Amino acid sequence: MSKWIAALTAALLISGICTGCSHKKAGDDSAQSGTTVANGATSACSKEKGEHKAVHGGSLNAIMTCENGHAEVKLDGDKLQLWFVGGGPNTDKSVRVPDKSISVQIKTGNSAKQLVLSPKPLELAGEKVGDCSYFEGTALWLKNLAKFTAEGQITFRDKKMPLRIEYPKGYDPD
Repeated sequence: MSKWIAALTAALLISGICTGCSHKKAGDDSAQSGTTVANGATSACSKEKGEHKAVHGGSLNAIMTCENGHAEVKLDGDKLQLWFVGGGPNTDKSVRVPDKSISVQIKTGNSAKQLVLSPKPLELAGEKVGDCSYFEGTALWLKNLAKFTAEGQITFRDKKMPLRIEYPKGYDPD
């Protein structure tokens, strides 16, 4: 019974309860303005490309383009959580990457600090280090951050790609 509950929990984590991703303010139909959804999640993906969902309640950051895939980021106290998810409307599907760690430079105002994110495999989904969709990193200086930009590089869909995170609004180069 407990294995069944654990499998169900993993399935719910992977598919999640979705939040809005079009980037507009309440009462504004513009695709370029900001959206904050009920749980505080935000995104920068334009409405014209379809409704994108931040499954884990974080912010969606396009990897190259929204159709290619996303890095969903959530800051929880001194912990930065990052999930790699699909492109277009498939943000409820995890995408595994082969990286054994991800180093990002986090910029806030005039300062920049390095943070290394470690893989946290979803074992019930068959993930392992080197084949993982979820990463996290901790640092005391993250604790009271309200806004930041981060840059790094990842291997996504078998290609080296730049990773850009804009938190909390999300990133969409399209």
